[in-house]
Amino acid sequence: MAHASPSGLDWHHPMKGLPMIGMLNCIVVEDNNKQSALLKDYIAKTPNLSFAAKCDSAAEVYQLVTHYRANIIFWDIRLLDNKIMLRLKEAGYYPIVICIADKQEQEEKVTEMDVFSYLSRPLSFERFLSTMNKIRDYLSTTIYIHHRNNRFVFIKSEYKIIKVKFEDILFCEGMKDYTQIYIRGKAEPILTLNNLKSFSIKLPSEEFIRVHRSFIVSLAHIDSIARNEIYIGKKIIPIGDSFKDDFYQIIEWNS
Repeated sequence: MAHASPSGLDWHHPMKGLPMIGMLNCIVVEDNNKQSALLKDYIAKTPNLSFAAKCDSAAEVYQLVTHYRANIIFWDIRLLDNKIMLRLKEAGYYPIVICIADKQEQEEKVTEMDVFSYLSRPLSFERFLSTMNKIRDYLSTTIYIHHRNNRFVFIKSEYKIIKVKFEDILFCEGMKDYTQIYIRGKAEPILTLNNLKSFSIKLPSEEFIRVHRSFIVSLAHIDSIARNEIYIGKKIIPIGDSFKDDFYQIIEWNS
């Protein structure tokens, strides 16, 4: 008889929503041998996950992700490197990053990387399964696109899967666990069960920028900027204080 995990997911059966992509290749970036061995064991116990490789520094991450086409990186917070993730994105790779960190490290470490979730030390299998459950839900709501040559994304919204071209996205608005995607020529936004941070991973970073904790905008569709507000059609989008410097630097580069 199969037993459900503490997170509510029966791990004796394949993860819902994953047949479209098959196994998920995982790499571990960890210089603590005990923790890396524990993660390897957890990965081996979990259906749909495959352990690809382990390294003990960020220097090897790019090579391992591109070689194994890794889908998930379990990355010790002490070894994070924003430049490696930027290089991966520029090459068209968007792995899901799970950060290994205790509560204090999470508060002290400032990173620009898109971290999907955190695993707190000491590592527990219950917490590991709960995080995999989040990934399952994430992948079941959006068909995962791996290469930037794809100029579109498939989005699961209610009972439909909708193909959306990047060039048609005006802006995105986060609403707690949901994201509203506003499309050129459409009166109503598409609502998807991804939070804004998760959905932002799908968007080309050279075309879209986060300007507020609740908004991502398409640079191509900005009509004007005034008084720290962005105008896209009839919509006025505020520019958050913590996003101003990056936003105006990009505007300067394109002026």
